[in-house]
Amino acid sequence: MRFVLTYSGPLPPNGGTSDKHRIRRALLPQLKEQWNIDPALHSIAESTKLQEIGTRFARGGFCFVPLVMREYNLVCYLEVVMLRAEEPGNVLQSGGDIDNRIKTLFDSLSIPVHPNQVSGISPQAGENPFYCLLEDDSLVTGVEIKTERLLESPGNPNDVRLTITATVRPTKVTIETLAFLGGWL
Repeated sequence: MRFVLTYSGPLPPNGGTSDKHRIRRALLPQLKEQWNIDPALHSIAESTKLQEIGTRFARGGFCFVPLVMREYNLVCYLEVVMLRAEEPGNVLQSGGDIDNRIKTLFDSLSIPVHPNQVSGISPQAGENPFYCLLEDDSLVTGVEIKTERLLESPGNPNDVRLTITATVRPTKVTIETLAFLGGWL
């Protein structure tokens, strides 16, 4: 399974709880649509399994449903194109170093590890279940990051435009993961 997520907005180098959850909220409609249109995910969504997953990953009033989960033996490769209002390659000087910005992104793609990581934040309409990409970032098998110049004035120096291509595949072929093989056969 391969699909593309997009994000425009702040990506601070040391993003806090609210920064990460703002990014999660921006990606939620796209992930929800992926669950609706992909046959493998749609069959899970129509079963009672979705509610079980949300209950297992409940954090601070949210019922998170990750797409890439250990239970389904799924892993993910990410290709990230980051447009910033800086020269390409200038990732270690201004705007924060690439490691910390990518760490903020990975935390945003994953369910929060602890309930306190969403403390003070309540689910809004349409956020139950709350779809996210990863159970945790250890399920990322590789990442490719490219930076380019954003040719418009950002609202703040941490603003970026991201294109995130996720390639999801199973590590074990079972009846449950067979549908995820898609283009791998």
